[in-house]
This record gives sequence, structure tokens and C-alpha cells, in this order.
Amino acid sequence: MQDIAETYQQEEIHLLGMIQVCETCRDIILNFVRQQNGKTDGIVMEDLLISLFKVEMEQRENLLHTQLAKARLSSVT
Repeated sequence: MQDIAETYQQEEIHLLGMIQVCETCRDIILNFVRQQNGKTDGIVMEDLLISLFKVEMEQRENLLHTQLAKARLSSVT
């Protein structure tokens, strides 16, 4: 049981790191767009941000599943 709890903990840390990477990438892209003063292709930037958002939401969903599994495991012990 302890091994499973440790696996969930490691997965949670990993997913939080991936979410942080997505947030950092989003901030970098938005700063780039600001620096370009409208010289970037808005559609391309929007598509890029939406794709990044979808990846982030997928990781957040995975995190939610992991946290739920962790909570269920702790209620059993």
C-alpha cells in the first residue's frame, strides 16, 4: 500500500511540474506577442496558445484523477 501511495505522490509532483511548464510557455508566448507590437500572425499565436491550453487541461485532468486516487487510498488505510 505504501508503494502505491509513493507512486501517486511521484505522479502528482510530475504532473504539477508539467502544468508549470505549460504556464511558463504560455507566459513566454504572450510576452513575445507583446514585444512584437502586432507584427505576429494572430491566428498562429492563438492556435499555439489553444493547443498549449489543451495540453495543460489534459495534465490538470490527470492530476485530478491522481489526487482522487490518492484520497481514496488514504481513506482505506
